[in-house]
Amino acid sequence: MSEELTASPATPPSRTRKFGRHVFAAAILLICAYLLFHLLIGIVVTVLTVVLVAAAIIGVIWAVHVIF
Repeated sequence: MSEELTASPATPPSRTRKFGRHVFAAAILLICAYLLFHLLIGIVVTVLTVVLVAAAIIGVIWAVHVIF
């Protein structure tokens, strides 16, 4: 085996590096949550638009049927 494998383990990360990793992880989590939230809103708006257009068409057909 080489000396690198048998050498003592590296020192644990400093407190500042741990804090930096936590901040970076939190930033990534916030970005992902933001993107997923906007994706969810986009899907809901698309579905509601289709439902409202269908309801409007049905309403027009019903109104024409009742009037004439």
